[in-house]
Amino acid sequence: MKPKHTFTTAAEALIRDGEARVRLGQNSARLVPDYKDRLRCHCAPFFGDTPLEKIDSAMLRRFRDVLVAKNLKQASVLVVMSFVSKTLRMAHDDGLIKQVPSIPRKGQKPSPRPAFSSAGYEKLLTTLKQVEKGKPSIGFKGNKVDWELRALVTFMVNSFTRPGDVFALKNKHVTIVPQDSEGPSYLRLNAPSSKGHEAPIITMPVAVLIYQRTLERHTKAGFGKSEDFVFLPSKPGRAYAHEVVRRQFRLVLKHADLLASTKGVEHTLYSLRHTAITLRLLHAKDLDLVTLARTARTSVEMIDRYYASGLTAELNRDKLHSFRRPTRFLTDGASALTTKEKAV
Repeated sequence: MKPKHTFTTAAEALIRDGEARVRLGQNSARLVPDYKDRLRCHCAPFFGDTPLEKIDSAMLRRFRDVLVAKNLKQASVLVVMSFVSKTLRMAHDDGLIKQVPSIPRKGQKPSPRPAFSSAGYEKLLTTLKQVEKGKPSIGFKGNKVDWELRALVTFMVNSFTRPGDVFALKNKHVTIVPQDSEGPSYLRLNAPSSKGHEAPIITMPVAVLIYQRTLERHTKAGFGKSEDFVFLPSKPGRAYAHEVVRRQFRLVLKHADLLASTKGVEHTLYSLRHTAITLRLLHAKDLDLVTLARTARTSVEMIDRYYASGLTAELNRDKLHSFRRPTRFLTDGASALTTKEKAV
């Protein structure tokens, strides 16, 4: 007789809970497909109909070893083990098991997705313009790369958004804040919450023009309404829209010889968010990390650990050597030091 409460039934309950959280706007639409993939590809083949009460730490260690034997990256192993942990914790909360067994984990070293260098980003934009004109024509399953991919790329770099955020963004979430005495016009994005953050995203000024041009084109095509998505509104399935853009973007990167970073790590759509934050860290004047973290829906700790991990103090030495008020060292002191050095 098949046991009533198995790992698979518990995981399916977690997926149903995830579907409810997505409908409530608590998580991005990508959550459920990701959960289903982890169950189908990794967990179900190993655990099958194993009764929940039979799953112990030894079995979980064997499962981890199976994942490692598949040559999964450490980050991927941790993601799958996290899914297992959430499944067992929910089963415990529902009274299906008396306690949650210890989950074998290994500390994850920061492994940020690479950002594009300034030169790399310029090359990407040049390539996108050429591909739009069919030089060469690039596409995925009949979805030819056109103006919209470049619009999405430049929008992400000027709005700090995650891929999940930008595909969930509807016109009703976008407010154009007009120019005032404090500065130029910008967009306020009240996107659905992501990664536990709900605060509005404040964009760079150029994002206003990108959005207006995109909205104008979509309106002419019969979209542009409040409930329509900002990007690829003709594809209501957000997972499919995301996959189309991901594949298109990868093909363009391969054509531009930009697929891998200088360290051999593959660029992805997420690299655009890293590029946005890195460029602000490099070029913004007197921007504090708290403000940047708020608008990028992250934390100062995450910026330091992941986004700024590739930056060195020397890159921002102008800020390091700056002073809030005039100092004698930069006037009389500097000339005196130069004179002394000459004497030596």
